[in-house]
Amino acid sequence: MRRVLQFSAMSIALLALGLFAADDGEVLLKGIVKNVRAGNEEALTPLKDLHAHKLAGDAVLSLVGDKKMGTGIKLRLAEIVAAWPAGEARKTLGDWLAKHPSCDNDALMFFAGIGHLEARAFFWNLLTQIKGPLSEVRDPERAALAAKALGAFQDNPEIVVSRIGTMLDPANAHVMRACAAEALGGMHHALAIQSLLPHLNDDAIGGIARCSLYRLTSQDFVDDTDKWKAWLAEQGANVPWKMLTRTDFGNHLKLQKLLKPLDDDPTMNMASFYGVELRAKGALFILDVSGSMTIDDRISKLKAQMSNLLIAMQNKSNKLRYGILTFGENVDSCFPARGISVNDEKNHKQAVRFVERIQADGGTPMCEALNHALTKVLPDGNIDTIYFLSDGAPSDGTPDQVLDLAQRIHQKFQTRIHTIGIGEEPAQSSDKPSLLNQIANACGGTFTIPP
Repeated sequence: MRRVLQFSAMSIALLALGLFAADDGEVLLKGIVKNVRAGNEEALTPLKDLHAHKLAGDAVLSLVGDKKMGTGIKLRLAEIVAAWPAGEARKTLGDWLAKHPSCDNDALMFFAGIGHLEARAFFWNLLTQIKGPLSEVRDPERAALAAKALGAFQDNPEIVVSRIGTMLDPANAHVMRACAAEALGGMHHALAIQSLLPHLNDDAIGGIARCSLYRLTSQDFVDDTDKWKAWLAEQGANVPWKMLTRTDFGNHLKLQKLLKPLDDDPTMNMASFYGVELRAKGALFILDVSGSMTIDDRISKLKAQMSNLLIAMQNKSNKLRYGILTFGENVDSCFPARGISVNDEKNHKQAVRFVERIQADGGTPMCEALNHALTKVLPDGNIDTIYFLSDGAPSDGTPDQVLDLAQRIHQKFQTRIHTIGIGEEPAQSSDKPSLLNQIANACGGTFTIPP
């Protein structure tokens, strides 16, 4: 192990150029795999420069196939491999995928994230194999990952863009719709814009559609489709295509927030939760009711927030579905049978009674709560948004384990996770983001510290 850790940057560079002993490269790769399996994500860093080694692809595949490997590490692995140039290692990966067309969805998630040119036909084939209505697909996650993978290629022909555009239909599973909306943001085709525009006001994928349109054009007319149509008409056939990222859109939103009038206070909106707008078709509230929520009467404020929101929800469509999970002494569900129910009068009364009975007690079992959502609510819930509130650190696992569970939820179901940190202090620029901030950043949500 010491030998592995003592490799210098020069050694790795020489190895990448083929000027270092092959045996030493093999030792280095084995050391990387061993350290990563021990939970050290930073051990992946040298892998950036090992793309020329004949065994690098095999090392990557061994990590991808490891069921104990965390989702965050696999996502980081995909990010590194996506930057590899064409060569022996990427060829190894392409050959493996061609021989394993029925690989599990975890492997497919990795390949969907690396922009592998040779796998382009493979993913298109996955979509063309789907017969019948997309709303009846038994494994929507697999179809969603195929769409996501194709989103890495700007030059997709119209037949591909059209097929992915049909996946936006509201009748389809959320995971499919979300991945399709994101994928279209990477395709330089007028049909991509035309497919996204009708969904800007969609409570489940409207934010993704807006992001994708910004990535394609650097324009942001929020959800005003008339302004979009006017802009498109002005461009004609000469749309000035851009190559922007989701990070670019995030920075744009931060700037817009800074420019908002000071009297534009989101907490005045009744249909919000601690100032976070309720915009969802399927929403799950996961609420910390541990003993520490008695401090500063936080539990009473939480109950008031939920009570006000439930009142406001009576004015929303009965097509809205929602659920409430609390975690403290136990993990309890407002709707025990399925975890989520429609927004009607009967369920409203049940939710009101559930909130009224909330009491602060016990520890902070974040892992248990997220795992309950992952295994018992989300598989059949078609949930697009989670509102996760807590005032402390997990009592049943490490912060890394909590973050990994949240990332798994987001990757598997494309569920965005908004987080509310009760009692947190605003971070300084030099501070490491808090756990709840990290979850929101990794899972497409917003992080809020209530006043």
